[in-house]
Amino acid sequence: MIIKNWMQTDPLTIESDMLASEAMTLFDKHHLPFIAVVDDGRLRGLLARRDIREAASCVTAAQSIHELRFFNTQLKVKDLMVRKPETLSINDTVETALIKGKKFGRSFFPVMEGEKLRGTVSDIDIYTSLYQILGADEKIGGISLEYDHEDEISVKELVADIDAAGGSVYSIFRMRKPKSGQKRLLLRFKAENHKKVAEAVKAQGYRIVEMVAPE
Repeated sequence: MIIKNWMQTDPLTIESDMLASEAMTLFDKHHLPFIAVVDDGRLRGLLARRDIREAASCVTAAQSIHELRFFNTQLKVKDLMVRKPETLSINDTVETALIKGKKFGRSFFPVMEGEKLRGTVSDIDIYTSLYQILGADEKIGGISLEYDHEDEISVKELVADIDAAGGSVYSIFRMRKPKSGQKRLLLRFKAENHKKVAEAVKAQGYRIVEMVAPE
């Protein structure tokens, strides 16, 4: 899954010399969590709605006409933006975005092609991709199998078992539980009778720890 296929293209951008009060109007209008700051085609920073709202709240709390005037007429985007933000390449994977997001505590990244901003990707975009992968909007059931460290599950054989029971595998994921390291295999599949498929899989000796029926 490559970022360029999931990112938001042609993102809204602002210049670093824009007044913070003008930028706040754009945040309210477009309901964005972040806006990329671009000067002369080059990414200069990232402005967060949270930061600009905090600045506005401080001015309101101070109840000072001088601070209000400064916020409305002098405070600029460059005074509040994050400089040299973490970015992704259009050729990075969604997995890379997840790893970087966890490492740096970020939920939004500008997506670059060389020095040029090509798009943005956020946790909402990744959520949407996961939503599609899991087939959340379709009648798809799921089972989770747990197995020991020394065991390995033959995915080919498992898919054949599900197929023989009248199911059609939609997606497969491997994962480890964070603390114990216990291995799990998550399968999403379509079937007329999801319970029948789960029972057939269990009859083959697989250890089912979760079963999700389609809503």
